[in-house]
Amino acid sequence: MKIYIMDTIELPKSSGGATHKWELARNLSKMGHEVHVMTYEGTKVEGADIHTMKGREKYRFDFLFKLTHLVSILKVIMVSNPDIIYTRNVSFALLGLLIKRIKKAKLVLELNGLFSEDWKSEKKLYVDVKNIVWSYLEFFVAKKADAVIAVAQGIKDILIQRGGDRNKIFVIPNGANIDMFRQINDSAAINELRNHHSISENDYIVAFIGNLAPHHGIEYLIKSAPIVLNVLPNTKFLIVGDGAIKKELINLSERIGVSDEIIFTGRVSYEIVPLYINMADVCVAPFIRARNERIGLSPLKIYEYLACGKPVVASDIKGIGDLLRTSNAGIAVTPEDPVELANAIIELLKNEKLRKQMGKNGRKVMVNNYSWYHTAKKTIEVFEKILNKKGDCLSAR
Repeated sequence: MKIYIMDTIELPKSSGGATHKWELARNLSKMGHEVHVMTYEGTKVEGADIHTMKGREKYRFDFLFKLTHLVSILKVIMVSNPDIIYTRNVSFALLGLLIKRIKKAKLVLELNGLFSEDWKSEKKLYVDVKNIVWSYLEFFVAKKADAVIAVAQGIKDILIQRGGDRNKIFVIPNGANIDMFRQINDSAAINELRNHHSISENDYIVAFIGNLAPHHGIEYLIKSAPIVLNVLPNTKFLIVGDGAIKKELINLSERIGVSDEIIFTGRVSYEIVPLYINMADVCVAPFIRARNERIGLSPLKIYEYLACGKPVVASDIKGIGDLLRTSNAGIAVTPEDPVELANAIIELLKNEKLRKQMGKNGRKVMVNNYSWYHTAKKTIEVFEKILNKKGDCLSAR
């Protein structure tokens, strides 16, 4: 099968979206399919046919970059003659609707969220024409595409409510790189990291790893800290990552008197994220209701926590709560409730046996059901369905 992932592929370290695209391309290639991708200079995707373009910073004017990007996309289409055009970008999908008529390819749109839901969660006091337009275009493309892959059930439900065809909307969650995110027994490397952050070997570590954005609810983790510290004073809270609200979170930790126990690492290299997870005793994902509760979640951070064999405390939101309960790999708590969050953290920190068992359970469910290979396999099943081909008829390299 010939597949063109129309989005520009970047290294996984840049964002969750970049990780999804890179891992999907890599695993589809490993399965033997001919995968064509656009990348910026210096980015490689194992097994894929790479079509390199210069980054935006190399162009004096933004319109020249966009024009060159468009020309590059058209060249790849002409060279690859894909069976499938795959994108998570609405503007590219609009272009794909035109191209598929000429090249007889099938268009697949991936949705990791919805403009309409993001727009509502921002609670702006004025009419945001741009978001209204993009929300309309998103639903328009979703209806016209040959298939839509949603990472959460809530996205599918909303599309159906808006008139989408349930038979061409498929739910395929995100995955985890189970080879990279695993239990690491390198005590020297972990101890070096603890020493780097002045964390004693007798200290418990509670970790959040990800983008410091409002919808992640990190402020509730900080608000839970005094309760945890009152019971277990030898606890450190590790907040790994950077983002728009970092300064606000630092100010909050200072205001409530826990800044000495909360460590903000800033952005760290993607390659050492598994070490940070392995260093933790408990990992947390305190998502808020806004933006998350209606569409549900398929968060990379939780899959990566579990793949490393760590127990998780996370908000009981669609896509998370059921996963933790059915796998017995963590504790789901009421969103935006620092007391309940603190109590769950305390329960796990006090019970090493429970932590280890939940860690084993989490690793098992990731390996069996949520690796990027499983995501790629389910994606191919969607492609086969819309191409009306049997698996044994597919062309592979």
